[in-house]
Amino acid sequence: MERALSNKKLIALFLVPGLTVFLVFYFVPIIMTAYYSLHDWDGINPMTFIGLDNYTKMFTTDKSFWQAVWNSLAFLLVGVLIQLPISFALAMLVSRKMKGRKWFRNIYFFPVVMSTTMVSLLWVKIYDPNIGMLNTLLDAVHLSSWTQAWLGDTKTALLSVLIVTTWHYVGYNMLILFAGMQGISEQYYEAAKLDGAVGWKAVRHITLPLLSDVLRICIVLNVIYALKTFESVYVMTNGGPLNSTTMIALKMFQEAFLKQNFGYGSALAVFMVLECLIIAWVLNKVLTREKIEY
Repeated sequence: MERALSNKKLIALFLVPGLTVFLVFYFVPIIMTAYYSLHDWDGINPMTFIGLDNYTKMFTTDKSFWQAVWNSLAFLLVGVLIQLPISFALAMLVSRKMKGRKWFRNIYFFPVVMSTTMVSLLWVKIYDPNIGMLNTLLDAVHLSSWTQAWLGDTKTALLSVLIVTTWHYVGYNMLILFAGMQGISEQYYEAAKLDGAVGWKAVRHITLPLLSDVLRICIVLNVIYALKTFESVYVMTNGGPLNSTTMIALKMFQEAFLKQNFGYGSALAVFMVLECLIIAWVLNKVLTREKIEY
């Protein structure tokens, strides 16, 4: 076995199938998309080379593009700054030795096993201004002035979708953090307790440092989800009202497959790829730290 692992030619031979699949199904489509983005093409008639016109349109005249960028940033910030702390708090709660913690863990995780389409349709009914549970509940507690068309108002539509995505995925991060907490030895907490570090001090000096690698994974997963959000917005609002909830992935779908504007849709796809690469590089630089050991 050691002899086989030292043979670089043999290792390269084993890598060929995986590398071929990667090049055919990932790298080549990206190159083709970049090529299409330089053309005006409806998918049927011959392409017309227009250079960087699609990118000029994207950055200068398409106002909904910048709304989509802002919405992606809002999803990213909510995922990292709100969803992740809630997940951490829930993971701390279900990690405690208390009665019924398995039941709570399953309840918090249950939304994750539901499909995004199902969750979105469920919340569309809850937000419904006429028969929705939310407005009915507000009426019942004499807060009728607060009732409104949650998904039909530009002031509340994005917030309403963000609440749904947070509710849907908070259990996913909770489970990852919970698994990480189970790997921290009780000896650290006992030693910290002798030094007077209990409660928040133990969390700050023991849990958070030893959970840094897991937190980094959760941050990356949240960022990836934020940048590729599509289903929930498509089902709940289709980007409306007045593009207030539109996302880059949704705009790409609408331009390419509904408006038959494959050139501009490809330009949006290229932007999304570059956006992911830049943010991944920044996260790698910011979050890479030396491993902490006690």
